Amino acid sequence: MAPTGKGKATDNLIRRLAQAAAVAQEDARVAREALADAQRRFDVTFSQAPVGIAHVRPDGGFLTVNDQFARITGYSREELLKDGFQKITHPDDIDADLIHFRRLLKGDIDRYVMEKRYLRPDGSVVWVNLTVALVRDAAGEPDFCVSVIEDLSEIRKAHADAMRDPLTGLLNRRGFVERVSREIARASKAGRSLGTAYLDLDGFKRINDVQGHPVGDACLIEVARLLETTIRPGDVVARLGGDEFAILMPSLGTDHARAAVERIRAALVDLGKLKEWPVTGSLGVLTLMPTNDTTPDQLIAGADAAMFRAKRGGKNCVRMTAA
Repeated sequence: MAPTGKGKATDNLIRRLAQAAAVAQEDARVAREALADAQRRFDVTFSQAPVGIAHVRPDGGFLTVNDQFARITGYSREELLKDGFQKITHPDDIDADLIHFRRLLKGDIDRYVMEKRYLRPDGSVVWVNLTVALVRDAAGEPDFCVSVIEDLSEIRKAHADAMRDPLTGLLNRRGFVERVSREIARASKAGRSLGTAYLDLDGFKRINDVQGHPVGDACLIEVARLLETTIRPGDVVARLGGDEFAILMPSLGTDHARAAVERIRAALVDLGKLKEWPVTGSLGVLTLMPTNDTTPDQLIAGADAAMFRAKRGGKNCVRMTAA
């Protein structure tokens, strides 16, 4: 018997519901697959990223870290999850990091970037570039932070190598200028004097010409070691090129700078006698109270000019300039 009008309506409703259910099931399947794909992509990105990635609780503890984060810091993932970033951060960097972190949680900033150091379990230090962004929950409260670190070891090493004289291991001119710039800023802020000495070896060309360049190189290395052992802790010594050296002496006025450089001149005389090298030193010294406008070139040029007066004055002597 054919269905009545009421039966037809019921059948149509059932079919529509079945179709809707089928569509819903298909939509759910597609959504599950999309979610699974998204989770897979996230998992692969997190685990295989060439940078270190960590999720950090608002109290500083690690929620999760990827393998690269563990490799960079030198800790296992299990060790990292027991503690927070404070434990592995270098003591000299923790205050700056915490200031940024607290401002992030307060909503003063959206993210921060800084260079910092981690202390590895073996006591070594690794420099990283750290980027931190905050994720908030549905109520707008801090949920967790995403921290990304990049290992700067190779970059730092390349930079350090570019600042060093390959023969003596001292700072080169570029490295010296960079260091002098920092010391000028410190001295200007603190109202302290700076002494700069310029050394040119007397008789060095004769060593190269008569005894050969290997002996000349040995002489430069010995002079570098002498300078390193004669200067005070905190002084900075560099080989500017050839047989010319420079010494930065923070917080030294004219009298103390003269005495310090006279010790170097006398030590060079003793070294020449010991090695039977015809080498002494002509030294020029500039002392001044730097300002924010003072440049490294001014310090080097002033000491260099004083050194030329020492050369003209008979060599193996010290000439002073105060500015």
